[in-house]
Amino acid sequence: MEILIPILFGLILGNAVKRLVNWLAIEDYIMSNRNIFLEVVGMAIVTWGSLNLDMPEAIVFSVIAMTLAGISVIDYHTFQVPLIFIIIGVITSFVGILFDVIFLSAALWGIFVGAFIPLVIVGILWSITKRQGMGYGDIQMGIVLGAWLGPMRMALTLFGASVLSLLAWIGVSLIKGFDKDRAIPLGPFLSFAGTGAYIGSFYYPEFFHLLMIQ
Repeated sequence: MEILIPILFGLILGNAVKRLVNWLAIEDYIMSNRNIFLEVVGMAIVTWGSLNLDMPEAIVFSVIAMTLAGISVIDYHTFQVPLIFIIIGVITSFVGILFDVIFLSAALWGIFVGAFIPLVIVGILWSITKRQGMGYGDIQMGIVLGAWLGPMRMALTLFGASVLSLLAWIGVSLIKGFDKDRAIPLGPFLSFAGTGAYIGSFYYPEFFHLLMIQ
């Protein structure tokens, strides 16, 4: 019976995120009531967090992971990252710092890796090629992810998202034909890789510790 409580809260959280997505209606995108993707993700996220993490950490994990899920849905359909989701993620990260779920030094280094370095790379690429490799919404996501994950997990997230987006681009190109100007939304891959890095560090902490001391 105890597992039903996080499942219920996950359902509520997922539905709340979907309502926020529909309230924003970016480029008139509206999720159908029959689309229960966010509710299912919410139930999985909250249930896993409640079973494996302490309460404060589980709350921070659930809110940020579902914030990323909401961003993924919107970015996939509109190529935009809504500021309100970034604000929610930043506030949740700040709460995590207050409750010692997130260490301030790790958050600052994570932001450096997740946002500052990519911003410098984008600037250099733009000055050379006049093409923008990452959107500013992705840089904003790097702030939230970096503060939440810390530097090492953030670096792995950037690498994982890059590989996944490249594979997706190749797959789409094989189906629809190659187009060097075809854009792929990076938000869903950042969200998936970031959440995966967080969960992976729970199951394989010695691997991440090994990376940190290299």
